[in-house]
Amino acid sequence: MKCPKAECVKNHCRVIKHILIIEDSTNLTTHLKEKIDEHFSFRCDVAATESVARDMLRRKRYDLILTDIYLPDSTPYFIQELTKENHRVIVMTGSDNDSVRTTLLALPIVDYVVKSDAKTLVNYLIKTIERLNTNRNMVIGICDDSKLARSIMVRLVIIQNLGYVEFEDGQQVLSCIMEDTLGVDVLLSDYEMPNMNGLELLRQLRHTFLDSELPFISLSASDKPHLLGQFLKSGANDYLKKPFTNEEFLTRLNLTLDHLYSTRKTASLMKELEQVATHDFLTQLYNRNYFYSQVSHVVSNAFREKVEYGILMIDIDFFKKVNDTHGHYAGDVAIKHVASTLKSLARASDYCCRWGGEEFLILVPKTTPLELEYFGQRLRYTLEESTIVVNNELSFQITISVGGATQFNTDFNILISRADEMLYEAKKSGRNCVKISTDDDKPLL
Repeated sequence: MKCPKAECVKNHCRVIKHILIIEDSTNLTTHLKEKIDEHFSFRCDVAATESVARDMLRRKRYDLILTDIYLPDSTPYFIQELTKENHRVIVMTGSDNDSVRTTLLALPIVDYVVKSDAKTLVNYLIKTIERLNTNRNMVIGICDDSKLARSIMVRLVIIQNLGYVEFEDGQQVLSCIMEDTLGVDVLLSDYEMPNMNGLELLRQLRHTFLDSELPFISLSASDKPHLLGQFLKSGANDYLKKPFTNEEFLTRLNLTLDHLYSTRKTASLMKELEQVATHDFLTQLYNRNYFYSQVSHVVSNAFREKVEYGILMIDIDFFKKVNDTHGHYAGDVAIKHVASTLKSLARASDYCCRWGGEEFLILVPKTTPLELEYFGQRLRYTLEESTIVVNNELSFQITISVGGATQFNTDFNILISRADEMLYEAKKSGRNCVKISTDDDKPLL
């Protein structure tokens, strides 16, 4: 089933960098402007009165407005006017008046913040601006069979600088997401819908996506006493009872987004750490640690299947001369050139490692001496015929010596030693050649 009538809308999303602070307290304005400018490396504009702010807004479009409620020349509907003109507004106030708070939070504003103390206020605003900027790359799926309900949520999502896509029922969501037609980061879904209700949709999605991969916020006007438990046990990240206030909706959505951002950042850091632990920094080839973590699997498979595995040891000929003649940067370029050539010629199942300095090792599962010989010769010839370009004024050529061996034996250290011996033989034979030993130590000609 194709994904019907679902379109991702992101044309309202923008980088938040032009900010207007409307505040009559000079001390607070100075502190806010200084901290925000310092944190984000851009300059905020400041207005101390509503009339000055109106004049500035006529001359420039701002991505975000931070405004106090009570200004020396306040008029009753200034904030309402800002929201009608689709400005993103964060309201700041020193008085937590419940009546005023309720009125303002009924408007599509980004947030409502009480000025408890300067440090708390600044930290909260900086975090909110960071989230708004991160939000522009996100897409919220809004699934509800009520067009009015969707329009209310869409308006709030737009104010938060989030992209969105609308769905009319659970089946439509499932068709679009499972076919990867649309990239949805967080899904908001009503419970009672035609074709497929929200609970069944959640259960179907959790067969494929973990709650950390596709957060799911359930929405329901139902009074069924056990519905909350059913949703949470089925994998919902949160549950929101209809009708809800703007503040409750946005608070729960932002908490879900914050958790998602944190999870993705942690996953990214873990991936970076794994890359650092297993790869050589200069060439991005595997390092020795990774080789030793993988070689036992290759050896076990070779012994079990009675299929030889091989190792090639590769050394750049006269590499010291390259460094002495052209400099160490040129030497690094040469090493990276060998590494990229090696990766381009190797099979997906091969393990290409930087062994140290100008020396490389390739672990080749399921190979024969002749196949290893062919690979080594192909690599040697490709590098001999290529040119290393450092810059417009410097280019040069290199050659390599290659030694290799294959075996069934479970002791891979023996194979490394034999490949190293063959590399020594290649160097003794004049370099720029390939020497391969078979399992019975008879070199191939």
